[in-house]
Amino acid sequence: MDVQVEKPEATLARITLTVPADEFQGEYKRGLQHERGRVRMKGFRPGKAPLAFVEKQVGAELREGLKQHFVSQAYRQAQEEHGIKPFANPRVPKEAAEDGEDGGFTLTFEVALRPEVTLGTYKGLELESELQHVTDDDVERGVDDLRKQHSRPEPAGEEGLKEDGLALGDVRFLHGEEEVFTREGLRLGIPQPPPGIDADAWKEALTGKGEGDTFTVPMTLPDSIENEEARGQEGTCEVTVKQAYDLVPPSDEEMCQGAQVEDMDGFRAKLREHMESSAQQGEQNRVETVLLERVLAEAQCDLPASILDEQTEVRLAQFERELEQRQVPEEQREAAREEQRPTARDEAARGLKALLVVETIAEAESIAVSGEDMNAELQAIADRNQAELEEVRKYYGENQGMFQQMAVELLERKVRGFLREQATVKDPA
Repeated sequence: MDVQVEKPEATLARITLTVPADEFQGEYKRGLQHERGRVRMKGFRPGKAPLAFVEKQVGAELREGLKQHFVSQAYRQAQEEHGIKPFANPRVPKEAAEDGEDGGFTLTFEVALRPEVTLGTYKGLELESELQHVTDDDVERGVDDLRKQHSRPEPAGEEGLKEDGLALGDVRFLHGEEEVFTREGLRLGIPQPPPGIDADAWKEALTGKGEGDTFTVPMTLPDSIENEEARGQEGTCEVTVKQAYDLVPPSDEEMCQGAQVEDMDGFRAKLREHMESSAQQGEQNRVETVLLERVLAEAQCDLPASILDEQTEVRLAQFERELEQRQVPEEQREAAREEQRPTARDEAARGLKALLVVETIAEAESIAVSGEDMNAELQAIADRNQAELEEVRKYYGENQGMFQQMAVELLERKVRGFLREQATVKDPA
C-alpha cells in the first residue's frame, strides 16, 4: 500500500492511499476463506461451501470492510511517518474510493489537523479581587430568605389571600370574546402578575380572594400567545381561584433543628460560614473566568474550517430544536436559524479556541486528568443524583462521548485552577 500526504493548508492534510490489486485481492481471498468456515450451506460440510456461494453472501460487505481496514492503516501510517496531528477523526464517504480495473483501489480523504497555538503570557497575571465580605445585614437577609423558602402552605382564612400568600387558579386570556390562552391550576402570587398586567391592578384584584372567587383584570396580550393578530392588543385576564394559602414560616426551634444547631446564634454562625464559603467559591470562579478570557484574547491559532463548520451546524441544530419546543412555526424557525448563524459560528470558534488553548497549557505544564480524577467525578455525579457509582459508570460507559466530554471538562477545570494559582489577586486599592 502506498500512502501520500499533502498539506494544502496549515490545518488540513489530504491523504491518498493506493492499494495494488495483488495486495487487495490477497486480503480479499483470505477473508473469503475465513468467512467460508462460518457459512453453512445445505449439502456441504462446515467450511466446504463453494467460494462462489460464500462470495455471493458476504463479498460486498467484505470488500467494504477491507477498504475501511486499509483506510485505518493509512491513517496510522500518515501519523507515524508524516507526523500529522489530527484534531478529529476523519470521515471517509463510501463513494470516495475509486476501484481500479485491475482490482486495486485508490482513495483520498482529508483530515483536520490540530493547529499550532501561540500562547501569550499566562502565568503571573494580575487582577483585583471583587470578593464581597459577608455583613450582619447579609446574614439577616439570608435568615429571612430561608424562612420564606421553608414556609409551609396552610389554607387561608376568611380574610383570603395575603400579600405573601399563594393561590392555585384557572387563568384565561380573552381578546374580546375570543379565548386566546387558558391554563388550569396555575400557581399565582400577588408579587408576580402574569405578563401584560399592571402590578398594582393585579395586587388589588387578587388580595383577599379565596376559594371559588372569580375576577377579571385588564391586560395587554403578550407575544407568547398563539394568535399572532391578538399579540400586543388590549385584552382581559379572567381568574378563578381554586385554592388560597397562607405561607407560614418555620419557628426558630424548627430552623435550629433543621440546621442541627442549639440556638439562633449558632444558626446565624453556620449560615455566615456557608455564605462566606459560597462567596469565596464565586470569586474563585470569576477570577478563573477572567484569567482564561485574557489568555484566550492573547492566544493565536488558525481553526480548521471543516471542524468550525461542523460545530456551527451542531449549535444551529440545537437552536432549532429549542425553537421547535417553543412551538415556533417552521417558516419562522428557518429565518431565525440563519439569523443565528453568525452568533453560532462565533460561539463555536470561541469553544474550539478555548479547547486548544487549555490543551496547550496542559501539555506545557504537564497537567493531566488521571483515572482517579475520573472516578472521583463519577462518584460526585452519583452522590448528586443519589445513585450507585457502578450505575453511573455503566451509563457513561454506554455513552463514550460523555466520558470524553467529562475528561475535557476536568482538564479545563484543572487548567483554570492552575491559572488562578499562578496569578496575583490584589485587594482593591
